[in-house]
Parts: sequence; structure tokens; C-alpha cells
Amino acid sequence: MLNLDLRSLTVMAGMMGAVMGIVLLGMRRNYPVAIQGLLPWGLAPLLCAASTLFYGLEGVLPAVLVALGGNALLLSGCGLFYFGSQRFYGQRTTWRFWAGLGLICLLLLAWFLLVQSDYRIRVLIFTSAMAAMVLAHVRLLLRQGRGFAPRFTALVLALQALVLLGRALSTLWLDAADSSRFAPSSIQTAYIAAYSFSVLLVSIGVLLMASERLREEFEHIATHDGLTGALTRRAVLAAGKQELERWQRYDRPLSLLLLDIDHFKRINDEHGHLVGDRVLVDFVAVVQQTLRHADSLGRYGGEEFIVLLPETDAAAALVAAQRMRAAVAQAGACTASIGLSSLRAGDEHLDTLLARADAALYRAKAQGRNRVEPG
Repeated sequence: MLNLDLRSLTVMAGMMGAVMGIVLLGMRRNYPVAIQGLLPWGLAPLLCAASTLFYGLEGVLPAVLVALGGNALLLSGCGLFYFGSQRFYGQRTTWRFWAGLGLICLLLLAWFLLVQSDYRIRVLIFTSAMAAMVLAHVRLLLRQGRGFAPRFTALVLALQALVLLGRALSTLWLDAADSSRFAPSSIQTAYIAAYSFSVLLVSIGVLLMASERLREEFEHIATHDGLTGALTRRAVLAAGKQELERWQRYDRPLSLLLLDIDHFKRINDEHGHLVGDRVLVDFVAVVQQTLRHADSLGRYGGEEFIVLLPETDAAAALVAAQRMRAAVAQAGACTASIGLSSLRAGDEHLDTLLARADAALYRAKAQGRNRVEPG
């Protein structure tokens, strides 16, 4: 490790970062628009790679160009990783604040390079600014992220911040005012190697985050109705079977509602299918507002919907159903008839519960609609 040429190490790390940037940008074309942040994530390692070109040309280009250009690109790359995560989680990007901080950092670097040259102070300023941005990124991931990928990325970033802070402190007693970036030093070699490797791992981390989100998107598409956002028939029936098994094990109450939009065919015939679709979407939105977190709403077919009410007996289900019916009627676009059934001793299949709810729904429609009938 100590015998590695620092220029070669820097350029090699830059090449690895460039490859990851190209991969991220290439994958962006195949991801749904709903997954944000891939563009800044893809540009971030490319900018970090570009910074290594400046660093590698130290002694060829003017020192001020190498220092300010390379550091500006590295700060920008670090910032883009952070801004990409902000967009990924739907947060407002804070690029103005960090751009201002970066500009102040570069001005100070220029001062301590051209006016009062001191390598140690330049290292202290730059690594501290980088560490502040990295720690802000860690905070975002720990607050917003769920699952392995964001935790992995946060861990890598936290280690990256420790490396940066360690380098900031070590410069005070290990470097001299006239030291250079590529002066032989075990600390500098370890710093460049660790930081460069962490950029690669962060790139892998955000790629994993995007992949996890893509899997979630596919799962959502597979289990949710494309128009209304309610669960699909298969998904809500699967949830019902799980609740039935839980009732059989623990004897906890379970109720089921079948909801049907009254005269929906007339709405379609008189106003068109676009209006009918809007009624379906608004109907689901109104019903969702009356449900608890544990309840499930699914589209059973056409204008008919199922609501699962775990931990709810017949009396409580009747109150919930009346609340839904009143909320739909108050919204004004339509009314709904509701059939209710609750699990009874001896029930072994979800179809039994559905059959009673369907019979109750038929009675509600036969008796004038816009009403709830228990089954």
C-alpha cells in the first residue's frame, strides 16, 4: 500500500468512478420517471473522475488551476450524490446553500494558495467542507431510507466522513506548510485510497437504492389497480385469506364489505367513460379517507369494491359502513350500496364471507340503494 504511486492510484480511482457514472446514466433510460435522482447520481462519479484528471496533471498545469479546478469538481460530485438522494426521496434540493458554501471554500483555498500559502490550512478547509456535506447526506438517508441499500450507503458515507475528518486533523501535525498533494506519505496514500474506494461504494449504494425502488414500483403495479390505486382483486383476496387464517389461529374478529356504486352504467352512458373513470377515482379517494391503517380496499370488478376490516365485529363494521356510505353521498358524485358480513363460527373459506356480503349487497340495491345491509 505504501509503495503505490499516488498519481496512478488517483487516476485508477477516477476511471472506476467514470465507469459507475456511465452505468448509472445508462440505466436511467430504463427506469420509470417516478424514480428521481438518477441523473445527478450518474453525473456525480463522472465529476469525481474529472477531478482526478486535474490532480493527476499537477506539475503540468498551473497549481491554482489544479487546486481550484480539481477541488471544485470533487465538491460538485459530492454535492450531486447528495442532491440526487434529495430528489430520490422527494425532498427539496438545497443546492444554493451548498453552492454558496463551496464558493466560500474555493475562495479560502485560493487565498491560502496565492496569498498566504499553507497546504495544511487548505487540507483542513477542504476536507471539513466535504465532511459537512457527506454527513448531511448520511442524515438524509437515515431519516428517509428504508431497507438495506440506504443503510449500506449511509454506512459508506459515514466511513467516508471519518476519513475526511481524520485527514483534516492529521494535517496539523503530519504536513508542512509547503507540502504537496502527492508527497510520499502513508497517511496521504491511505486517505486517497480510502476516499476513492468509498466513491465507488457510494455509486454502488445509490444503484442498489434505485434497484430497490424499481422492485417496489413493480410490486405496486402488480398489486394495485392502475386507475384507482386500490388493491387488485387478486391482492385483496390474498389479504382476505391471510386475515381468515389469522382469525382461525387467534379467534380475532373480521368483517368484510362489498361496495357498489349506484347507477354507474347510467353515469357512463350519460357522461362518457372519462367521467366514469373520474367517479371511480374520486370514490376510492373518499372511501380511503374513512379507513384505518389496518383496513384494505380492493377493486373487486368494474364499479364493485371490497373492504377488509380486521379486528372488527359486526356492530363496529356496521358503523364503519354507514360512515363510508355517508362520506360517498356527501361527496356528491355518486352514492353507494354496501353489503356487510362478519366471520362466524364454522366459516372455513373466504368465499363464504363473500357470498353473504354479496347477498346483503343485492338486498341493499333491491331496497332502494344508497344503504347498508348486514348479511
